[in-house]
Amino acid sequence: MPCLVCGIRYHATMSETNDRLQAQAEQHRRAGDAAEEATNWQEAVQAYEACLSLIAQAPDGAGQDEAALLTALGRCYWNLSEARTAWRTLRRAISLCKERADGVAQARATVEILHIWGPPNRHRMMAEEALQALGDADPYLRARLLLELGWDDEGSDEGATAHYNQAIALAERHGFEDILASRVQRQAWRAMSEGRIEDSVALINDAHETYARLRVHHVAAGMLRGGGFNLIEAGHLDEGFEFAQRSFEYAVRVNLRFQSQLALMDMIGVTFARGEFERCEEWLAQSPGDSDFRADLFRMWMAEARGDIDAALRLIVDPERGGKAPTAVGQIHAASAGLLYRAGKTDAAKQALQAWAAVPRSGADAFWMEASALLECLLAIGEDELIQTVYNSFEARDERVSTPARFSTLQGRALAPIRAGLCLRLGLADEAERHYREGLSWCEQERCHRDAELCRTGLADLSARHLAL
Repeated sequence: MPCLVCGIRYHATMSETNDRLQAQAEQHRRAGDAAEEATNWQEAVQAYEACLSLIAQAPDGAGQDEAALLTALGRCYWNLSEARTAWRTLRRAISLCKERADGVAQARATVEILHIWGPPNRHRMMAEEALQALGDADPYLRARLLLELGWDDEGSDEGATAHYNQAIALAERHGFEDILASRVQRQAWRAMSEGRIEDSVALINDAHETYARLRVHHVAAGMLRGGGFNLIEAGHLDEGFEFAQRSFEYAVRVNLRFQSQLALMDMIGVTFARGEFERCEEWLAQSPGDSDFRADLFRMWMAEARGDIDAALRLIVDPERGGKAPTAVGQIHAASAGLLYRAGKTDAAKQALQAWAAVPRSGADAFWMEASALLECLLAIGEDELIQTVYNSFEARDERVSTPARFSTLQGRALAPIRAGLCLRLGLADEAERHYREGLSWCEQERCHRDAELCRTGLADLSARHLAL
């Protein structure tokens, strides 16, 4: 016959153990929440991981919501620029939510995973799936998901426009200030694309201040970074550099590693174009991580510029670093093709060029953003069809955006040499001369001496062609 006293003691011991695990788990969860509030993401990760470990030991999950913890943990990992770990963690959270048919929790985790860069179609599918699971259960989460779908093509697509309008209607009904701030955000980018630079700058500052006040840190940093990126692209290098630096400093203050790296690389693009390599190295030394592969691209290009081709070739970046994001993978292939061609490795350069052309993009106009690093390679061995495609990419960008594109923020190079070179390949000598002349004037004004020399050389070659006729 079982001992009644032993049984009572056993159950009492188990109950005490479970109570202890619950108390410890709650303590870790609270510590994680407090660390998140203070933007101490690493401390939050440690606390949430400890809580999840206790959940695995307790028969009732230590009284904690595992999916909610995984969502918070994934968010913190992303803030620490641990993209793959964040993605896996959030996917695990979403799977748990699906198993228990919890649409609200699924939407919450999906909102977080959509911040991580990846293929747009995959993002769209996850957002739509979460929206369907959520229904009308939580107006705020519904508005957030609709807003994500509404950013699909900045409202130019009918479906995206409908989603955006629904998100704003919900935000107006319920007073969701962070979602309503997206209107100022959109106005800022529209003003920039229409050439209303001063208006855009004012709107960017307004939106940044609103998001910072609401502690939507990643968007607050993103507004400044986006302002800097676009100003640099439009040729306002000093003003754009200042915005990028503000973004970097803000992101560092709130410990957003990836956002700070993005802004820092934009700053380095300007200093690289001006040949200030020591300053580039000083900025690179301040990077809080290595998630942005552009750091290695700039190291590679600086080694090449200093004449150390072997060192440059050793620094070629693996396309896997792009994380399957089309623009990132495209940049890496473009940088590799350009360097390989200039290093005399024509066959390898041709393979990299073909890989660049084959990257699946959302539209043909994406080519122009990545072409400047390919300059000599593309013009020398690019097929006629590809030359026309890249030329058309620039033309499509000009039709869509009034503000002229003078600089590749991603690659630290003026755009005039590649635009003029494409024109020459297509027999458009007058247009090539215009790009060279305008580019030379701009490069001299902005102290981009290497690119200015490319424009001078191009003009001299054109003059020699005229004399030969």
